[in-house]
Amino acid sequence: MVPISVVSDETGIAKEVLRKWETRYGFPLPDRDTAGNRVYSGEQVSRLKLIKRLLDTGLRPGAVVPLDETQLEALAGMQRPAGGAGEDCEPAIELLRKKDPNRLRAHLQAEMAGLGLENFVLDLLPRLNIRVGEAWADGAIEVHDEHLYTEMVQALLREALQRAYDPLGWPRVLLTTVPGELHLLGNLMVETALTLAGARCISLGAQSPLADIAAAAQAYGAEIVGLSFSSSFPRKTITPLLRQLRQQLQGGVQLWAGGAGVAGIDTVPRGVRIFRTLDEARAAIRECQARKA
Repeated sequence: MVPISVVSDETGIAKEVLRKWETRYGFPLPDRDTAGNRVYSGEQVSRLKLIKRLLDTGLRPGAVVPLDETQLEALAGMQRPAGGAGEDCEPAIELLRKKDPNRLRAHLQAEMAGLGLENFVLDLLPRLNIRVGEAWADGAIEVHDEHLYTEMVQALLREALQRAYDPLGWPRVLLTTVPGELHLLGNLMVETALTLAGARCISLGAQSPLADIAAAAQAYGAEIVGLSFSSSFPRKTITPLLRQLRQQLQGGVQLWAGGAGVAGIDTVPRGVRIFRTLDEARAAIRECQARKA
């Protein structure tokens, strides 16, 4: 039996979300320790990992959390693309399993060099991210292996961005996450994709207060503010946050949002643009450039 903080770390699902699901869906249903705190069984943690995998594909909690493990496995099978993530993802998984970070870094660098940065980010990384999540959920790798992978990819993308950065790029895109959203890999993938499309990206890192985002957009003359939301971010708070930030931004600044967290949100505030894929965001950048030309 493990406490809620460990469950949150292991699954990537926020503690407040776990408590909300307990009330709304009757799962997870923890026991209590001698101090009255929630504790969860290993079986529930495994089921939550599978739920997290399905949420990352864009499914809504109401369609996933109430299902039993057999139903979840069946749904996961339907969600998996034909042919799986691809054989090109398996060497990285094997190196994670073998705890060989040096060879993993060399492998990822070779993939980036062979595919080119654009194809590495747009094609391989989305599939590899899913495959790493599956390997973690299946118990093939540990949570620290997934963290190692994430940090290594982020470091490689930052190195590549230094070479790709164009100080004269346009439009200027301010990228960050809101308070409570810790995941930065998605933002780095967006930054890379938009930089390669000719934009000039300005990153504030993670967890920027809304007032700071609005002030930075004005200070840096950003034409676009881009936010990324992971599936573990409380979905019902996304629309109010977007609406609040939209009100704080100057009228000429566009507000874009993407990531698994925004898939299927009930209401998109006026003046906010939602993107499901990196290709959609790149196409929107080209639209801006074409209008300017």
